[in-house]
Amino acid sequence: MSFNKGYELKKFEAHWEKLRIEYAAAGMTKEAIQKMYDYDRQQFNSERTFIERTQEFTAPAYESSEEEASPLMLRYQDAITVTDTYHETKSRFAWIGEIENEQLLTALETLKTEDLEIITMYAYEGYDITEISKVYGVSRPTISIKIKRITKFLKNFNFNATN
Repeated sequence: MSFNKGYELKKFEAHWEKLRIEYAAAGMTKEAIQKMYDYDRQQFNSERTFIERTQEFTAPAYESSEEEASPLMLRYQDAITVTDTYHETKSRFAWIGEIENEQLLTALETLKTEDLEIITMYAYEGYDITEISKVYGVSRPTISIKIKRITKFLKNFNFNATN
């Protein structure tokens, strides 16, 4: 319900008529009473301004419709809403989830499991090309070529995603 200035002002003035009589009977001067009145009237106007210029800022309840939300909330809902993207990774590749670059994270998640294994061993666990080639039972140049192919894919994916 909105503030009814006329009604509230009438109540305020009636209250002050009683106060003027009481203060005068107590021996206060008219100037002192007027200063108190002016202060209270300033407070009254300040409260009225606050009530008229503020809105309730409530979000719609979970089960209720958007019509029940305040107009101000609906207007700024996009600006105050944060969307968090969640990427689920396999447990061995949990290190990928720590990457903050969204394009690189998405590119890594599109790699095949074998490529992820190789890049995890090489970049994260610190294996060298010889050690990885022994684990997979292939030659060093084969692993070297795979690492170069993965690196090129990641660079191209990151570049294409930003353009």
